[in-house]
Amino acid sequence: MSTESLKAADVEAEAAGPWIALFIAAATMAVGAGFGYLAWSLDSFRHGAIAVVLLFAAPALAVVAMLARNVAGAPDEGTPALELMERLRRLDVSLRAVQLARAHIYVGASWGAVLGICVATYLMGSRDFVLFYAVALVIAAACYLPWTARQETRLQDQRANCRLLLGERKAARTWLIE
Repeated sequence: MSTESLKAADVEAEAAGPWIALFIAAATMAVGAGFGYLAWSLDSFRHGAIAVVLLFAAPALAVVAMLARNVAGAPDEGTPALELMERLRRLDVSLRAVQLARAHIYVGASWGAVLGICVATYLMGSRDFVLFYAVALVIAAACYLPWTARQETRLQDQRANCRLLLGERKAARTWLIE
């Protein structure tokens, strides 16, 4: 095989990788929802525990997939403007994914509060599940929140760098026209 066909195969594999990871994240979420339904209909702690773990893991997989789409290496003055704009677009999408993952934890925490209230007022009798959910939520929050904060800071720095480089190009182009 020639080097050009090997490079093309690498580019295709690199482009397909994040989409495969997003598909796996969506499948994880769907399977988690299915286990959640089974837990509700069968009143099964085991199915509920599996659902909680899968539903908390799915957003992390989605964020990892979105972060994998970002181009490695920092842009510099020699980076073409179209590549900078494409990086900026990907960084914006990745930043939104990170923020949604953080929101997912907050939604899970509010749902945990509702479950706790239901158990405390005897509207729901599965105290063991609510305790498991609370522990899983604390572990997920302890992992997600610092990780998403670091990723968000990193993405915002990269986005600011791309915008700065694009601004310099626009200023230089304006100066040349005048």
